[in-house]
Amino acid sequence: MIRALAAFATLSVLTGLLPGCSSQQMYDSATGWRQQECDRITDAAERSRCLETANLEYERYRRERDRAGDTR
Repeated sequence: MIRALAAFATLSVLTGLLPGCSSQQMYDSATGWRQQECDRITDAAERSRCLETANLEYERYRRERDRAGDTR
């Protein structure tokens, strides 16, 4: 019960902080996760393509996203 309460409190605090994060901060914080997912790919060529996408700088990502018409 105490663990569940602590987990709920932690989640509440983190949820409250998320709106303060910019899109770039969110994007940058996920870079490591994207790289780890690419590392799971066994085919070298496919892994290389995945890493190129995973390592895009935010500004380049934003330009490509905007060019594709995804302007959330």
